[in-house]
Amino acid sequence: MDIIAAHQQGLTEQLEEEVAAVAGRAKDHGQRAMVLHHLYDHSRGAHAWALAEARRDLSIAEGLEALAKRLGRWGWLWARSDEARNALARLAEAMGDESRARCTAAYLAYRLSATPALRSVAEQRLPPALLQALDECHAARRSGEAVSAELVSQLAEQSGSHALGAVDHDMVAAAWSAIDATWLRRPARRLMGAKPLARAEARDQRRGRAKVEQALRNDPRLPASFRANPAQHFYALRHALVERRRRQWRQACDREPDSFELAA
Repeated sequence: MDIIAAHQQGLTEQLEEEVAAVAGRAKDHGQRAMVLHHLYDHSRGAHAWALAEARRDLSIAEGLEALAKRLGRWGWLWARSDEARNALARLAEAMGDESRARCTAAYLAYRLSATPALRSVAEQRLPPALLQALDECHAARRSGEAVSAELVSQLAEQSGSHALGAVDHDMVAAAWSAIDATWLRRPARRLMGAKPLARAEARDQRRGRAKVEQALRNDPRLPASFRANPAQHFYALRHALVERRRRQWRQACDREPDSFELAA
């Protein structure tokens, strides 16, 4: 491997580490919402899919919280409540993993396409239509020019398709099957099934992106520092998460007696 290839590999690994950190754990829906909002904000509003996905993450978090409360209040009235509790935990993990995969795909695609040193990696990993839409998005962002409605629509379509391909659909389907076998089926489908999530997105589209973004920024489940300055909060969050992962890696190495010799 030559020096340029080694440098590129190092940059790619560093970016992948960052992406894994900001995408968070399955339950970190609020964190992902702030990361996705950053894509929308950084793109000067062109990445409307990211804003819609941020809202989707918060809707899932809200639905899971409502189901957990329902289970706590009424679970004792129903037979096989342990089965319902286990099914809900399984659904929370599956939908969290789904959201994490979608966020990871979107954030990595955006960063790869925006980094000239990783151009060849972007061309290898991203569908051509998505890469072209992101290229146009970045060009407009850098020039300060307005983006067309056609580009916003194309970027949303390609981002959605790319994110969908990153999801473990079998795991999600199995989790829903487990829920459907319990008394939580109807409230779960009503709160966070595919149809209600699609209806919520359609309502947001009718409201317009400016109002939707304001609603997201005012969401009380997100930190006050995000509401005050989303960009500053995001960069502080990203730095803290990456540093935490590095600290955990160093601590893990310190626990291995031969780690210094192996690293050397």
